[in-house]
Amino acid sequence: MRTILLSFVALCLGISMASSVRAEVHFKDLSFAEAKKLAGKEHKQVMVDFYTTWCSWCKVLDRKTYTDEHVTQITDAKFISVKIDAEKGEGIALAKQYQVNGYPTIVFFSPTGKEIDRVVGYEDADKFARSLNVAAEGGAKAVLDEVSKKKGSTDPNKWMIAGNYYAEHGDKTKAIDAFNKVMQLDQTDKLKLKEEALYDVGFLSDGDTKWMLLQQAIEQYPNRDEGSEAVMMMLQHDFEANRPQEASQLIDRWAMLHPQDGNTFNYFAWTAAEKGVLLDQAEQYASRAIATMQAPTDRAGAMDTRAEVLFKSGRAAEASQVEQEALSMLDASKDAKLYKQLTAQKAKFDAGTSGGQAGLPGGTAVAH
Repeated sequence: MRTILLSFVALCLGISMASSVRAEVHFKDLSFAEAKKLAGKEHKQVMVDFYTTWCSWCKVLDRKTYTDEHVTQITDAKFISVKIDAEKGEGIALAKQYQVNGYPTIVFFSPTGKEIDRVVGYEDADKFARSLNVAAEGGAKAVLDEVSKKKGSTDPNKWMIAGNYYAEHGDKTKAIDAFNKVMQLDQTDKLKLKEEALYDVGFLSDGDTKWMLLQQAIEQYPNRDEGSEAVMMMLQHDFEANRPQEASQLIDRWAMLHPQDGNTFNYFAWTAAEKGVLLDQAEQYASRAIATMQAPTDRAGAMDTRAEVLFKSGRAAEASQVEQEALSMLDASKDAKLYKQLTAQKAKFDAGTSGGQAGLPGGTAVAH
């Protein structure tokens, strides 16, 4: 289930993050048709990673999951792997044809082009390895047949697969039941499935139960990748509920455990600026986010956040200067979309400076 939630968070929060680390999964420079042909020749399946250049979790997938040795072994043995930009070339039509709406989406095909299974959103190496093996064995539906029998299954891995499938297909009730079954079967967390399932149930739940479970998951298992997603969702909830002090305390606690989590720092700063609250703290976390960013686009995006905070603090001239520094880090041609957004931001800041005002409503907001 986490696949959908992570995709949702990445798309809704729009956090931009890039990585210069080269993936170890051996993606081939082939068209979709060429990949299918080669898969048929080598008796393998096709793994298509649909991505976009602005997708944050696509970069995390490259950096963390695709560099895992186990993942590489499985993909090399069982798949012809290709990356397809969903906004360029044949990727535009393919994404539409296969209803790819969130990124990353990894779709597994037979050599004839029949879809076998898919992963929507980021998965860590262990979970993705499990997804790879399920796809190689024919997809999740075979597992569903087993767990849906009267006696069911005593294998928590299979219940986890079932939970993910139900969640991805919109059946929250069955998904929550499956994840609760996982927690029952892995009570001591020996397989590290209990902690994964706890986050999943939290993400799927509603109302106060949702926030209680996510808080419990963060406290018990703060080092899972899901932790930062849960924190960002809880920050969003606190800001929307007009509880800025709770958001302030949450980000401080999280920063003590994860001092290099620039994406969460960036999100806190941007959201605080949007709400016009906690601006001093927001500037501190925007600066911390900048310090963690390595790629120019990431750094420019974090600098844009700091500029927005400065602007909302009544410091339009400083905001314009920081935004100009961010623009100088970008290639106007290669980074055209982000460059255009930041240019609009700078125009807003310049207008605030010339008009003797700051924090003016309107303008172009860059997704953060």
